[in-house]
Amino acid sequence: MKQNADYSKAADESLALMHANIDMLKKHRGGKFLIKDLKPYVKVVETLNPSDSQEPAVYDLHKESVRQHYDILCDLTDTINYADEPYTEHIQTPALMEILYEKDPAFRAFVDRFIEKIGYSEALVSKECARKHSGFYGPVCVADFALTPGSTVNVLNQMLQGMKLTEKEKYYARIVLASKSWGMNTSYVFGWRYIDAMESGKTATDAVKEEIDMLKRIFDAPVESQNELMKELGAFPFGIDKYQKRYMKGMRPVVEEALAKEVNYANILSVPSLSVGDIGHHLCQSTYDMYKDDYALEVLEGVVDVVEDTIKKGMPTYENMNQILSTATGASAAAVTYLLESEGFTAEMAIDLLMNRFKNFIQKYPHRGAGIEFHNVDFMDVVHRGNKILHSDKGMVNKTIQVDFSPLVRRKIVRDYRGCIYPNCAINRTFSTLMRFADHFCLINIEPITMGMMTNIVATNPKGSMSPVKGCKRCSVSAAMPHRCEYCERTKAV
Repeated sequence: MKQNADYSKAADESLALMHANIDMLKKHRGGKFLIKDLKPYVKVVETLNPSDSQEPAVYDLHKESVRQHYDILCDLTDTINYADEPYTEHIQTPALMEILYEKDPAFRAFVDRFIEKIGYSEALVSKECARKHSGFYGPVCVADFALTPGSTVNVLNQMLQGMKLTEKEKYYARIVLASKSWGMNTSYVFGWRYIDAMESGKTATDAVKEEIDMLKRIFDAPVESQNELMKELGAFPFGIDKYQKRYMKGMRPVVEEALAKEVNYANILSVPSLSVGDIGHHLCQSTYDMYKDDYALEVLEGVVDVVEDTIKKGMPTYENMNQILSTATGASAAAVTYLLESEGFTAEMAIDLLMNRFKNFIQKYPHRGAGIEFHNVDFMDVVHRGNKILHSDKGMVNKTIQVDFSPLVRRKIVRDYRGCIYPNCAINRTFSTLMRFADHFCLINIEPITMGMMTNIVATNPKGSMSPVKGCKRCSVSAAMPHRCEYCERTKAV
């Protein structure tokens, strides 16, 4: 019974975070995004607490990170600029990395060895950059949590494979991977410098050198390199260096506590960064603008209703918390795909459309940002999974739980013509809404629920690690390009 109580607590906490996001959207959508308005969300975070069987230090990492993030931003600025929204959850891991460097000189020494290895990896970097730039792998999630082709963590793993590692060094190697998986050690993603250099007219040799120098830099001096990147982009005019100094000081006590409790370094890097995503990233000016559309908000609420109903229906069947997370993300994928199919589209159609568009996009914009398509990849992966659940699995998640789509019908989302659409020809309303979500997929992808569940899972097993993910993602792109699987590193992770 105690185990069941923990599962209910984990689900309730995760759903509370999701509903807090929706409540903020309902109150402020269409208006100006102000940091101070998110105080009610912070109060919900404060209600999160470990059970007797969970490690309090993990919860402290989550809650203190949100406190610091909110308080520091409130002191430094009123709002977050549009262009800066993608980076607000990238400015925590660099500070946490440097605390770990200070506290564990052996970890710092290993990272120095790895930096040397990066410097000797010209052939690998040259090959992977050329493939990234040319679109060889198709659309990629360059900031993926798994070791998929074209992702930053995939390339780093290839480098680590070439090093002779002791058991302790293998642990450190996995921390390096985690820092660019669920952790976000700077905003830099693989291929950024290379593409910029090539498109500005430099030689491939010079472009590879710039790429290598930047990869070395983000591990040698995480905080400074993030500051330099943000200054280069003109991001955070209030001064990101001020944020990182205060964040490092504020987080040091809880990091030290986590180290004393032997929490896995990967969790120390990941939990605090994931926990702040709602403030300035999931909740921001662009989402306030996107969800001022009543129909977009209704779709989000309907999908969350399906997820909540499915999680609660499965409560008697769960054997571990990972199954709750899998049920939640599976129900979300099924609901999104159900809506896609409601207008006569299929997952295959949507994936084919975005795959073909990518080929033309990179020819029209060869100087594109290295990570520009990754939310589209998230969308494709979700509907690819949803298609399997709806058809191969007969609408079941976790093998035994039937997804109930009645909330979507009850809310009259399916084939509804309310406003802003010509009713006699209204056959693309839902699809157009899903395409807008595909550019900013975080909330419809129920990331606040994932975040809450991950804190619960990590707190239950703090010495283990959820990142990097070594399992097969069953990528949508690889389903269309099956030979791409040959370049996945999931079976070779250190």
